[in-house]
Amino acid sequence: MALAKKLGSIGFALLLTLTIPGLSLGDVSGNCSQNPDSPPPRGGQPGSVSITTTPEKAIVYLGGQKLGPSPVDTVFPSGRHTLTVMLNGEELVNERVNVCAGEKTIIEKKLLSPYGNVAITTDPIKCNCRVTIDGEQVGSTNGGVLTINHLDAGTRVVKVSNGKRSKEVSVNILPEETVNITVVLK
Repeated sequence: MALAKKLGSIGFALLLTLTIPGLSLGDVSGNCSQNPDSPPPRGGQPGSVSITTTPEKAIVYLGGQKLGPSPVDTVFPSGRHTLTVMLNGEELVNERVNVCAGEKTIIEKKLLSPYGNVAITTDPIKCNCRVTIDGEQVGSTNGGVLTINHLDAGTRVVKVSNGKRSKEVSVNILPEETVNITVVLK
């Protein structure tokens, strides 16, 4: 619930509707209602659509039609359409948006890569420990910090073993962030 207070009810609802693999934070505004239960009629008078992303230059598709790199300002047929946004080969947005006849729909998206990192430190620090993530061996601490990059965001199980002892830790990998953990093997 603390997250809901930080984001506000609209931000929290948006966060809950985001889909993996990619993440986006943003808003759809304008005079066109985005209520999925009452989509505007298809094929009538067109509406206008303005799509901006952070970072810019993400490839935008609307209704299956490639609109090009963001920012995009265009006239588009009215109706409910699928918005897809790709950045560096990753689909980061895939959602439905309404375009109303004679109205402007403004879409702003902050794009996040669906990958994060984990930095693993052991206690004692000099441990030469084997490390697995979700059952796959990823390396050894060699008496220092082991950083694993480009992990899918979400909950992962990290297991650290030194031959005598082992410990498993559940870690929530966050998009575009490095999560630091210390595993105590005493």
